[in-house]
Amino acid sequence: MTEQKRKDNGEGEVKITFQPVGISSWVAKGQTIMAAAASQSIDLRSDCGGKGKCGKCQVVVTPSEHLSAVTDSEGGMLTADLLESGSRLACQARIEGPLSIVIDESNLDPGEVLGKDLDGMTVSDPKSPRPKAGAGNGSLGLAIDIGTTTLALYLCDLQSGEVIHSVAEANPQRRYGEDVISRIAHANDRQHGLEELRVAIVEAANRLIALSLQHTGLAGKEIRKVSVAGNTTMQHIFAGLHPRILGIAPYMPESSSARLYRAIDLGLALEEQCEVYLFPVISGFVGGDTVGAILSDKPHLRDEITLLIDIGTNGEVVLGNKDKIWVTSCATGPALEGAHISCGMRASAGAIDKVFIDPATYRVDYEQIGSDAAASPRGLCGSGIVDAVAEMLRAGLILPTGRLCEGLPGVIVDQDGIGRQFVIVDLSPHKPIVLTLADIRQVQLAKSALYTGVTMLMEKAGIDRFDRLVLTGAFGARFNWRNGVAIGMLPEMSREAEVVLIENGAGQGALLALQNESLREEAQNVAESAHLLELAGSAAFAREFTRNTAFPRDLNKPA
Repeated sequence: MTEQKRKDNGEGEVKITFQPVGISSWVAKGQTIMAAAASQSIDLRSDCGGKGKCGKCQVVVTPSEHLSAVTDSEGGMLTADLLESGSRLACQARIEGPLSIVIDESNLDPGEVLGKDLDGMTVSDPKSPRPKAGAGNGSLGLAIDIGTTTLALYLCDLQSGEVIHSVAEANPQRRYGEDVISRIAHANDRQHGLEELRVAIVEAANRLIALSLQHTGLAGKEIRKVSVAGNTTMQHIFAGLHPRILGIAPYMPESSSARLYRAIDLGLALEEQCEVYLFPVISGFVGGDTVGAILSDKPHLRDEITLLIDIGTNGEVVLGNKDKIWVTSCATGPALEGAHISCGMRASAGAIDKVFIDPATYRVDYEQIGSDAAASPRGLCGSGIVDAVAEMLRAGLILPTGRLCEGLPGVIVDQDGIGRQFVIVDLSPHKPIVLTLADIRQVQLAKSALYTGVTMLMEKAGIDRFDRLVLTGAFGARFNWRNGVAIGMLPEMSREAEVVLIENGAGQGALLALQNESLREEAQNVAESAHLLELAGSAAFAREFTRNTAFPRDLNKPA
């Protein structure tokens, strides 16, 4: 054992330094680099939930002998040259001695989330009674939307209905898995798994509350009530209810009714007796966020038939009108939000969000998020991924089967002559931004799940058309929906419908429940009266899903 390796503080802790951020800390031996980074609020990308399968948490360490042995996952993800140069996967390598850890910017999860800013928007219901003005009566409310990918908070003036300030960040539970199933598994498999998940989201909520109050100069004591909407798993975890039953057929929640808590019960940094309202849920996979979106758009009160889709890590689908509402959920996976994609990332600064390909020359043009257009792009977010696939299909770079067309410009083949990737942006001498054959397969799986869910729900409801298409969610309201039709993610009839984009239907529904408490009864009625089509474990869904993975052949229609 080296002299340096013996140097600790006498309590089983060693000193590590993260570069280039320059953060040093004493951490316990035996924990992973990822856990140590998280303890210092350094968020490394972890699309696979720390299972060593995505490779996006790669770091370079010195000295390498102060880490545990290379795992099988690392051996499969990292070349011999990379391992020799000190590269390791932060989710796999465990700390055994003092370290210097270098993190490439591309492997940092920025945490920032774009497209959630509703500042200045007035969300109110005509029936909403206004609280009387008066000093100290508590005239503020908080709406919290807990998504699998994103946590959003809205500070609202209860008297005017105006959103005073909104703020959002990536859900910190992502380090434990990108989807609800992996988080349920974490809660089941770890002794303190539920508490780890709960603390992560509560601490993030408190952080956003503090930021919002600091930004506005308002006092937390003026916040007199909170409403919370999220998918069923997120709401269970937030309330400290174990989600184990949500991962087992028949996938039923502990309770589908709305719940009332006090801030002190949940650990929120507000007045102890501040009331916290959790939305009712419909099923294990159709939660309070869907109820909130319904409350916001009100398809259950309309004559026209509405197809409302909340597209995120899961795809929740609502169909119907004032006569009957049908709902279902399909596991689209995180690919549409940039996860499980080789160069994928969230919709944050540096992400390519629009892609255009000239079908004659195969020249690729793109737009990226952020004010510094001269900076090199960092990756592809969900909207850019859908654009890229649609444009590649139109240009003949991708065949309907999903195979890349060898011999065309930008298509890189392997030693067997099989097309493996297409270069979106050449960043020589650095790694290019590409879309791989495996990435295309992930898009096929995601788009097929959503399309199959929609078409099966329409068949079950006996509805063969819809008048309105409402798109919402972290991804749903931000992408080119026409390209969604082009790749077979949305029905062709969407082109004939009125298309409505709602920035965050769940958040707006939560705001409405703050403004008018009588809407809580309406939310409960919606949850109880909605007709559920359960697709989990359905043999019919599996058959249709397989059939729908191919891309459409007719791509002559303009985007």
